Amino acid sequence: MGRVVYKGHIDSDFEGYDDNVLFKMDNGTYWIQTRYYYWYHYAYRPEALITEENGCLNLTVAGKSILVKQIYDVIESQIEGEFKGWEGETKYKLLNGQQWQQNEYTYEYKYAYQPEVVIYNAGGSYVMSVEGTRVSVRQVC
Repeated sequence: MGRVVYKGHIDSDFEGYDDNVLFKMDNGTYWIQTRYYYWYHYAYRPEALITEENGCLNLTVAGKSILVKQIYDVIESQIEGEFKGWEGETKYKLLNGQQWQQNEYTYEYKYAYQPEVVIYNAGGSYVMSVEGTRVSVRQVC
């Protein structure tokens, strides 16, 4: 095991690993999965360990490790009004005044009123995460 960079907890529900998954730690830092690896495991605020070895950062949860990198370009807000999921080119206004539009076709119905939103740069495109769903987005005026 390498040098410990972070030892604590993931700051919310954990649903395992997938592709470009964002993880917020209980110290407020954000980390993104950098290589595709799928593993489903649900836990609420699980223990998390980030270690550095040979220049690579690894996040370990429940004994499973993935490569990650820290990111800083993260927007946290709420959708103004209702969220009804993704419909193809859906536009959403956030309580911080920003407007974002779905950038890829995905249809998924999910209802929530003023849900929390996290938007982050996933290496060339922005991703909006709402209520456990996520989709590629772009900012609009």
